[in-house]
Amino acid sequence: MNTPLDTIFSWFETGDFPTEAQFKDTFLSFHHKDYPIPLENIEGFEDISQSFASAEAFQAHLADSRAHSRYLAFLNAGNLTSTHINSWKNKLGISNVGTIDSSNEPGNVYTKTQVNGLVNELKDVDKDLTLEITKIKELLSSNDLSLNQLQEIVDFIKKNREDIEALEAVSGETREDRVKLLLNYEWLSNPKNQQEFNQKIYDKVLLISETPTSAIVQITESTTFPNSLETENVIIQARDSITGKKINVDDSATNQNIEIKILNSIENPLNILILKVK
Repeated sequence: MNTPLDTIFSWFETGDFPTEAQFKDTFLSFHHKDYPIPLENIEGFEDISQSFASAEAFQAHLADSRAHSRYLAFLNAGNLTSTHINSWKNKLGISNVGTIDSSNEPGNVYTKTQVNGLVNELKDVDKDLTLEITKIKELLSSNDLSLNQLQEIVDFIKKNREDIEALEAVSGETREDRVKLLLNYEWLSNPKNQQEFNQKIYDKVLLISETPTSAIVQITESTTFPNSLETENVIIQARDSITGKKINVDDSATNQNIEIKILNSIENPLNILILKVK
């Protein structure tokens, strides 16, 4: 029962004596706290309820792994595009981070395995060159070396050791153990005959063969050490001696020394690979 307030107020004016029925109707017109209010008695509740999701829809939203895929990154980053990735790299200041080869794209640094392979190839080349130099030594020790054989030696040296720029083709006439040298060989102190020319060529080749083309040193702190390659034209890489991970360092080289500055703290000694650039 719902009695209008104006009627209830009229029952309780000064001098009035409300009846039992009026008291009852008065209290029945209000909701007691011990009794819930029926939903249909709440004005506008039905319209408000339309703006809320159902329990089933809310649970489905919680279980949907792609619910916010347009705004939030997945745990496995599966919804990130290359643009998103580059934006994160730039924001975090890691746009120049080193990467190794993967199944999807090539990296920009060598792995430990690749570096070891490169070093092994250099070692194999040095071994082959040593064998060829031995053959050259045998040929140069002969007194009747022909110009054709000498030209083969020069061709081999030019092909395999580009830094031997001084060797030039020899032309002329042979007469027993003498050769007419038509070109200027001041860098060989102007040899007078074939024997002297052969010996100077051999000494030059031997000197080149004994010049190292690579070196590896291990360090535990920033340091300066002698440059065994005796040239500032080198490539320097630093890697963790245990994990093989490339480590960023500052380096500089002169013909006499190589300086390495370690930029951050390290857990293991660093292997410093130094490659001579021709």
